[in-house]
Parts: sequence; C-alpha cells; structure tokens
Amino acid sequence: MQILSRAHCRELLAGANIGRIILTARALPTAVPVSYALDHDDIVFRAEATSLSAAAAGTVVAFQVDFFDSHQRLGWSVVVTGVAKVLHERTDIAHVEGLGIPTWVAASRTNYVRLSTELIEGRIVGCHSAAWEPSHS
Repeated sequence: MQILSRAHCRELLAGANIGRIILTARALPTAVPVSYALDHDDIVFRAEATSLSAAAAGTVVAFQVDFFDSHQRLGWSVVVTGVAKVLHERTDIAHVEGLGIPTWVAASRTNYVRLSTELIEGRIVGCHSAAWEPSHS
C-alpha cells in the first residue's frame, strides 16, 4: 500500500465523475452513488430534493472515489471528509450547472450540494503498488 499526496488525490478526483457520498440516514450509515465535479478544492454533486440533500445539509460526510483493476490486482481509493452544504444562491447554482456534472437519473427536482475537502486521504493498493502510477480510468 502506498499513501498518496493531497495533490495526487485531487488529480484522481478531477479525472472521475462518479463517487459515493457516505452519510447517516435514519441513524444508520449509508453510501449513495452520485455524479460529481471538482470545483477548485470542493466536490459538487447533484442530489434529488429528498432525504439525501436534506441529510447532507450542514453535516460532516465522507465521499469516496476509487478504481480497481482485478486482473492486475491494483487500484486506488480516495476518501474526502468535509461539511456538506446545499446550494441556494442563484449565482452558485448557475456556476455549478456550468461544471458539466453528468446526469444519470432524471429527477423532478434537483439540489446541488457542495462538499468542502477538509481531509483528503488516498492510497494505492495491490501487489506492485509502489511501481504503479494510477490513471483516471
């Protein structure tokens, strides 16, 4: 296992667009896949205007992105921890709509949530992790 620098973690985050928001819902931990974009140092994701955005509003959550190649037995994982905030200002919403966050599911009403990247931890795992340079695949 090899620990990644913050800069390398940011590169990997910038190269992906699907991750998992990890939060507490009804007093239990849950992980929900979301499409996202990196906006400077923050992660912005789209959430249905239901329990996900409500549960994430103003709370500390985790966010994970990873990639694993089962044939090579190598992979990487990045976990971000920070405070999630639902965006309400028109200028903020207009800005994040320009980030090109992919849409996978049609929703009747969408909120955007901004996650600060207070903590970023990343690692390469696998048999030959020291010699492997992770890609954004």
